[in-house]
Amino acid sequence: MKGIVALKDIAWEGVVIGIFVLSFLFFPACKKGDKVEIKTENGVTVVYNPKNPAPRRGFPTTLSIKEDLSLGAKEESRESMLLEPAVVDADEAGNIYVLDRKAVQIKVFDPEGNFLRAIGRSGQGPGEFQGIRYFQITPQKNILATDPTSRRVTIFSLDGQFKKDLSTGKMWMFLSAKMAPNGDIVGSHTIMDQEARTELVRFNANMEPVTTVASVPIARYPVFNPYFPRINFDLTPEGNVIWGLTTEYEFKVANRDGKVIRKIVKKYEPEFLTQKDKNERAKELWGNEETPPDVQVEWPKYFPPVEDFILDDRGWLFVRPFVKEKTVGGVPYDVFDAEGKYIARVSLPARARRIKSGKLYTIEEDKEGLLHVKRYTMEWK
Repeated sequence: MKGIVALKDIAWEGVVIGIFVLSFLFFPACKKGDKVEIKTENGVTVVYNPKNPAPRRGFPTTLSIKEDLSLGAKEESRESMLLEPAVVDADEAGNIYVLDRKAVQIKVFDPEGNFLRAIGRSGQGPGEFQGIRYFQITPQKNILATDPTSRRVTIFSLDGQFKKDLSTGKMWMFLSAKMAPNGDIVGSHTIMDQEARTELVRFNANMEPVTTVASVPIARYPVFNPYFPRINFDLTPEGNVIWGLTTEYEFKVANRDGKVIRKIVKKYEPEFLTQKDKNERAKELWGNEETPPDVQVEWPKYFPPVEDFILDDRGWLFVRPFVKEKTVGGVPYDVFDAEGKYIARVSLPARARRIKSGKLYTIEEDKEGLLHVKRYTMEWK
């Protein structure tokens, strides 16, 4: 009897060991240290992410992308052509809105790519643009267009009816205003003084300042950093501001009062800035000319870790990290879920301009040098 019991114990032990081994085969363990840690520091929730993705077991992390539409310069009429597409958005019905900077208009296409209408035109009157740089389809189902040249933001209905202009006053380089669900408007502008800085400000619906979310020094004459910190920002579905600097792999979420309520931090391997890199950057800035004699260049030790980011309509964060060695056939993105956990690194066909309702929108150049707006279906597996 004891022998039978012993055999049963051995058999059961074998089953347990087998299950344990299979778990390693079918659910690969994260590398050492690849663990997300969430802490509360001075009342702020801080999400510390490892260098490698650390998704929950069974969480879909493989992204399948398929192109399903292309809008280009070879359309039936000049009115429907995209001469210089720069910004893309889509409404709930799937209609596509494209800012054509050369035409100085926002052009609208249905989900199948058929041209519907153009919004705005070049001019100085109500509903006209002098130098439109950005637009957003707002939570209120309007269009908010930013025109730094005329120093105003303009609101249209989705069918193109002019609603009102709002002055941005004397703010310089106010480039990309975004509206929150409560009607607040958030945007950044540059202040040029002895110390130049960029300020990220939250305004109410009448463009009156509510709070300064961030104020970042970018230069102090005559010292100049060729990789000075740039602010990237977006709005969460709840209307909070998420922002970060290109010089840090860290993002802050601030509420309407400007209080930081969450931080998202990721470990990364910094890329050293070599003398060759410095020479190439100097040529980009000043051409074949020497560095201006009245400028004192202050080079950083490393490249900035972040290029830019966007949020999708679920609140997932897609970060385009700096990659020194560019690869053919894709742009890498680090993906964080709505809690700020690093779940995947994916490759997108081009820089992401908008992600909505499971669709990716990009602007890509073909072999002839023509720009196309492309739409892709995204499926996580």
